[in-house]
Amino acid sequence: MRALLVDDHVLFSQGLRFLLQDLDASLTCATAQSIAEAVQAQGPFDLILLDYALPDSQANDGLMRVLEAHPDATVAMLSGDTRPGLVRELVEQGAAGFIHKSADTPTMLKALETMLAGGVYLPASALANQSVDESVAQAVAGLSPRQMECLLKLVQGKPNKTIARELLVAESTVKTHLAAAFKALGVSSRSEAVFRAAHLGLLPPQTPEAGTTCAPA
Repeated sequence: MRALLVDDHVLFSQGLRFLLQDLDASLTCATAQSIAEAVQAQGPFDLILLDYALPDSQANDGLMRVLEAHPDATVAMLSGDTRPGLVRELVEQGAAGFIHKSADTPTMLKALETMLAGGVYLPASALANQSVDESVAQAVAGLSPRQMECLLKLVQGKPNKTIARELLVAESTVKTHLAAAFKALGVSSRSEAVFRAAHLGLLPPQTPEAGTTCAPA
């Protein structure tokens, strides 16, 4: 695996480098201390860990510039600021997830494993309940037990193949159930489904720092 660490705190980057070796013993890792250096870095990269608050990044343009330079990389945002609105905006713009800089090692490894598998990782702090339209709540309440079960497994970070195996059904059946759940939630993507489920209080039990993951089909 080839990774790029983009952070202007050298000691933090060094710590991340050691952590990444737990993901892949054959890891090769490049570093950059600014968006400009990240854009010029010679890829391709499998994973980019990007500090949100770099001096040469204005608002969310740092993410956009990195994605443009390295379109095939999985980009994980790092920050101490995990406001729900900010996290959602960055995920919708292409980030594979958001990791709080104070996250412990198991949490960070789980987040990175999820993102490298093609999923979306959302920190628990970004999942604050918000009001939703009553009609959406009623539509979700009308889901069948199996449709709800598929939805809850989705917000646990499980891909369709895993859900199908655990429920002993065909993967096509899982897709049908999730399509019904997406329609009830009024969403079109798995990351949107995670946020909406959180607003409805449908998240499965988790530890405060564990966060929630959402894997793709």
